[in-house]
Amino acid sequence: ATFQLFERIPVPDRVTVLGLLYATIDFTRDEEAFRAYDRMTAHELFLRMGISERFVRDFLKPTLLIGLFKPPEELSAAVAMELLYFYALAHQTSFDVRWIRYPSISELLIAPLA
Repeated sequence: ATFQLFERIPVPDRVTVLGLLYATIDFTRDEEAFRAYDRMTAHELFLRMGISERFVRDFLKPTLLIGLFKPPEELSAAVAMELLYFYALAHQTSFDVRWIRYPSISELLIAPLA
């Protein structure tokens, strides 16, 4: 799991992300709630939820840049919440990288084809 990646973010900054748990439940409450989240930017949502600047800079912004190729200032909060739910809650282990140690990739994959 990617939990170890949060160790370099101080605990007080990690705690501020709890506001997003409320938003994760609330934004799909009904169509009107979804539209409200869709009208605001992810950046606005992070400010409203009181998420620390460090957590945004070190985790949320890079995640959105990698997943949606845009910073929080250019994404609707609803779209950002969909990605964060998919990545952080529903499919976290799908994104864990596993490296082949031995044999090497060339020995394991290429050599048999040669």
